[in-house]
Amino acid sequence: VNLRRMRQESIAEHFGALADLRDAGLIRHLGVSNVTVTHLEEALAIAPVVCVQNRYALDQREHEPVLLACVERSIAFAPYFSLIGAGAVRTDPPQLAEVARRLGVTPAQVRLAWTLHHAPNVLAIPGTGDPAHLAENVAAAALRLTPEDLSLLDAIGR
Repeated sequence: VNLRRMRQESIAEHFGALADLRDAGLIRHLGVSNVTVTHLEEALAIAPVVCVQNRYALDQREHEPVLLACVERSIAFAPYFSLIGAGAVRTDPPQLAEVARRLGVTPAQVRLAWTLHHAPNVLAIPGTGDPAHLAENVAAAALRLTPEDLSLLDAIGR
């Protein structure tokens, strides 16, 4: 069960209630969503956290410190909206289009590959509406981005 933080300063009370349910055997694992590193540390002081689900994308990286904290602690990090990017309507930066064109894949596949490249604990949760889109998403996991590709893509969000 993931606790999604909704603007509250502290998640201790709500996460503590979930931890009580976990201790009672009603929940197996706990996660948090939409949190800062401070919130993650607050939760970890109460109970083990197995995953963090935060917004994170090639061009939307304000939660990068949380990703790094998860890497350090071997906590799964599941970025949401990793394909949408910074706006409600995705526009692909020229660097992204260039890498996609060179690899012969879609910009969405490059976004997924870039996201998965960060660490073995990063999980992808892209939505899909049909079998062809599902196949594209799965194929993105096999893409190997070169150091040059990564440098070009990393510059987008900085």
